[in-house]
Amino acid sequence: MKQDNTERIRARILALIESEFESDAAFERAMGLGDKTVNNWRRARSSSFMKMLPRLSEEFKVNIGELMDMPLRRDTSELSEEELHLLKLYRKSRSMPESMRGALRDTLESTINLYITSYNEVKSAAKRRGPKKKGE
Repeated sequence: MKQDNTERIRARILALIESEFESDAAFERAMGLGDKTVNNWRRARSSSFMKMLPRLSEEFKVNIGELMDMPLRRDTSELSEEELHLLKLYRKSRSMPESMRGALRDTLESTINLYITSYNEVKSAAKRRGPKKKGE
């Protein structure tokens, strides 16, 4: 694997540690790692995280492709910027329990459906009224 790929993976793992744990020591305790392990990762003195990708993937509840900062699909060209933004926001919820993620999905789906229904009703009402006349 190229060095720059290892650096991207290192950065991704360190970012996950920062977002999911209150300290490097808390992460090391949770994973049963020795003191200063993460410090050595931060200083690029060790790449032992590469051997731990399956375990890290499980801890952070992400697949290895995501952990390696690789998109799940290579071609996202059909996704708009807004869709990509929503996907990134949703992926932030991985640290939540699955029941909360399910509630988040349900809420998002209900909200989108409500907006679509409201929009369609307004559009239908406008069609029934006909075009606006001058001065209205």
